[in-house]
Amino acid sequence: MDRKPFHSEDPSYATAFNRFPMVSPDIVDTIAKLLAAWLLIAAVALWSHRQALGLSRRLLAASARGLLQLLLLALVLHWVFDIRSHPAQAALIAAFCLLAGHNSASHYDHSHQSWLAATAGLIAGCCVTLPWLAFSGAIADETRALVPLGSMVAANGMNAISIMYERLKTGGLSGEGIAMAMIPTIDTLRMVGLVHMPGIFVGMVLAGASALDAAVAQLVVLYMVIASSLTACIVSFLTLNHLRKRE
Repeated sequence: MDRKPFHSEDPSYATAFNRFPMVSPDIVDTIAKLLAAWLLIAAVALWSHRQALGLSRRLLAASARGLLQLLLLALVLHWVFDIRSHPAQAALIAAFCLLAGHNSASHYDHSHQSWLAATAGLIAGCCVTLPWLAFSGAIADETRALVPLGSMVAANGMNAISIMYERLKTGGLSGEGIAMAMIPTIDTLRMVGLVHMPGIFVGMVLAGASALDAAVAQLVVLYMVIASSLTACIVSFLTLNHLRKRE
């Protein structure tokens, strides 16, 4: 017996919710999509538990935290995009760097020094890339472009610094730590268009932009991420060494 697909646009599906006027079919459809995607996390968390990898709790906690944070962001984003002041934009991006630096420091020794060093590196990465791209016209000089791209710089720099800190914690040399931290980003750039279709490219194409415009926008972001991540790692390492010498 054939079964009809479960979809919110199905008239019978919508009619079933007429009895519950407070429940929107769109909301139920959204929850169903989120649940389907979250089941993937639940499955790998169960697998991690059976393999004794020690990742299951971290995976589940991160999935719940990510859900709450993104929902909160969706609620306040329209207020964020109303910001017109450049100092306010810079302060918001600096806040991203502070939070990301705190997370990176947790991979090293949780000290204020490693936090300050990571934050300084992330802010340096933003200062090297965002003003130049805005001045050159590669990106728009407005909050709708600067704040999301600033968050991308902070997030990718955070990942790179965390990898570098992990390497340094185990006794690795600074050059080894920085080189290892850059491997994921460089590999992404090497294989883009062959193995990997990045999110910005796919999103723009799905939104109706030309493939060429999408490719250019994606390359701008990839170049920005590499430059900012390498800058963040180098500045973080130099700042951490300087702070240690002052003790």
